[in-house]
Amino acid sequence: MRQGLLLTLVLLGLGAFFGLWLLRDPGYVLISWRLTSIEMTLWVGALFWVLSLLLAMLGIELLIRLLGFNSWWARWTNNRNLQRSARALQDGTVALEKGEWKRAERQLFSAARLSPHPLPAWIAAARAAARAQAADRAEQYLVLAEERGNRLAVGLARARLLLGLGRWEQAAVLLARLQDKYRREEGVLRLRVEVLTRLQRWGELAELLPQLQKRGSEPDEQFAALEKRAHREVLAWVAHTASRADRVYTTGKLQQYWEQLPKRLREDEDVMAAYAGELIRIGADDEAEALLAGILDAHWSNAAIEAYGRTRSTRPDAALARARAWEEAHPHNPALMLALGRLCLQNRRWDEARHYFEAALALRKSPEAYAELVRLLAAVDPEEAGRRLVESLGTIGTRLPDLPLP
Repeated sequence: MRQGLLLTLVLLGLGAFFGLWLLRDPGYVLISWRLTSIEMTLWVGALFWVLSLLLAMLGIELLIRLLGFNSWWARWTNNRNLQRSARALQDGTVALEKGEWKRAERQLFSAARLSPHPLPAWIAAARAAARAQAADRAEQYLVLAEERGNRLAVGLARARLLLGLGRWEQAAVLLARLQDKYRREEGVLRLRVEVLTRLQRWGELAELLPQLQKRGSEPDEQFAALEKRAHREVLAWVAHTASRADRVYTTGKLQQYWEQLPKRLREDEDVMAAYAGELIRIGADDEAEALLAGILDAHWSNAAIEAYGRTRSTRPDAALARARAWEEAHPHNPALMLALGRLCLQNRRWDEARHYFEAALALRKSPEAYAELVRLLAAVDPEEAGRRLVESLGTIGTRLPDLPLP
């Protein structure tokens, strides 16, 4: 209240002083044109000049509106900015591909600033900044891109930049959030598969891959192979981390996981062989032998017979008899010959084991068959074992030069 009153008094005093000063020396303005002259005080002339200026401005504005000059100017400015933006985007893209990161970032920043649709330029500028090791600027560009909408595209771009910087864990967290929000986006799923594969998170990968397979119009062999590997790794993890002291508990955990797999995977010979191999590893050989025998009775599988030969059943004679029954249908199968040789070793039938190992080598000279034969011969015929050992060197993939020997 007091401040307002004081301000009023001050303004009144200034107004009175200014009025007295005008009365003391009002000045004058003379305007003469041909035979006509106009004389007025300085302050009236100043007021007249201001009013005439305002009228001129209003007239010009009215004329501009009537002629549509504003629209023309806006179109010209917009077209000019579009041309500059397109040229900067092209130059920036070329520089980005050439590896000129700083120049690319500068050009792409200009393109985004001038364009009415700057999202592609902001994302490309973020890429250039990231390649120039300017992660903070890259993030700023992505934030600006997010403000223009399409958070999915920006999220994928941010995830790829994190991958380029080697921040795999951060990328995995970001992609998990994106998948929760955009469940139907195949691009998010594929990129997350790449990250989880790199991080070897097989459990998450095993759950994710079936979703991707359902969305694909055609079966993807690469992802199918990756899915099988993921389940094999999970089976190995269960066998490794479960209680080794309690074989029954560990076997139950493996069986529980196996029964939850889709039928198509339980019928896949590679996955079945992996499951049987983990049962063998934890000492559940009888369970593995029964599983593999059922598989082989239903349809032949080289992976299954190879695993069958590794089982240490509590009834090795019955396992050998069952394998010999398969020999009638597959007499020239090297994997079966190798398995029969191993089963003969379990039954202490040394001569028969040697026969089967030699038969396996006659069909296919594999390192495993050589190793089994050499191991057996080392106990019964050391000289022959040495000869076979030298012979097996040809299977390691390196051809020895033809050199003289003593």
